[in-house]
Amino acid sequence: MNQFTVTTPAKQFTGESAGVAFKDGTGHVDDSTKEGRAAIEYFRRRGYLLTREGADDGPEPNTPLDPDDPGPELPPFDPAEHNADEVTAYLDALDREDEDGNAEFVRVIRAERDGKNRKTITDKEAAA
Repeated sequence: MNQFTVTTPAKQFTGESAGVAFKDGTGHVDDSTKEGRAAIEYFRRRGYLLTREGADDGPEPNTPLDPDDPGPELPPFDPAEHNADEVTAYLDALDREDEDGNAEFVRVIRAERDGKNRKTITDKEAAA
């Protein structure tokens, strides 16, 4: 299990994002659960700074150091490359009240419908 300190681009943010509590722009998450892994993926895609706790090698590779620099473009989450539980965890971690989070939810559902079309995932749209 890896524990990460997550730093938001908005240094004063206090609240919850992707199921992780933040205070003054800093939160903590680990990769021991599906929800935690989905949150880590979400933060990486959004350009948050992820630092593995206890690591002497600094931030995670491909994580931008400057919050204003989005870093390299990461490929979009592809539900076809993940099992149904991982896709569900990813979708559950998205903030549907946020415009970007809702757009990502819709994009992933459409990609699932056009790909493997697993009912357990496509039914999430109707439940939302």
